[in-house]
Amino acid sequence: MKKSVPSLMAVLCLLVFFNFYAFSKDPIEKKPVIETPKEALSCFVELKDGSIKQYTSLELVTGVFKTPHLLADGSIVIKSDEITAYQNKEHYAISQKKINNLKPSKVAVDALPGFAIRVAKGKLNVYSLKYYNGHNTTHKFYLQSGEDGEILPYTPELLNELVKDSNEAYSYFNDKNKDAAISSKLLATIDIYNNSKLISKN
Repeated sequence: MKKSVPSLMAVLCLLVFFNFYAFSKDPIEKKPVIETPKEALSCFVELKDGSIKQYTSLELVTGVFKTPHLLADGSIVIKSDEITAYQNKEHYAISQKKINNLKPSKVAVDALPGFAIRVAKGKLNVYSLKYYNGHNTTHKFYLQSGEDGEILPYTPELLNELVKDSNEAYSYFNDKNKDAAISSKLLATIDIYNNSKLISKN
């Protein structure tokens, strides 16, 4: 009997050890995997060959005696002629090479020179290009139907054609009583169109 006591104690010790190990192991295994937030991966450039390079940060650098460029991850210099589009935490922008714009812009205020910023996204996208008209800096707008549609210079006729299947958007844009700057009226119309159920006028 005396010999069985140490054996019994050893078995009990082993059981306690394995129970403790199993208990302490479960919480470690059940910890959720912490994924990198999508926002932290939202910076990228599109190269001329169509490939995408992703970065943690992407900053527009401008200044006196500096050629405007992007600075990726705090150290990688990216020049405007190396890419056709980019996205940082402020906006998505495309090169005017993707737009049939005959007068290249050299203004670099909110984006790289010659890049148009997307100011509305949805069924219709709107891009804004800042350029110098000889007297001051102004905006030129471009419209795109869907992600793959051709990017075309804004005209009232083009917008009417693009929103004609939405009574609400079409009526708002053509309401003569809506006295607003063209940029405000354009963006409000696009917002109505992108967020409304389409009702054909035909």
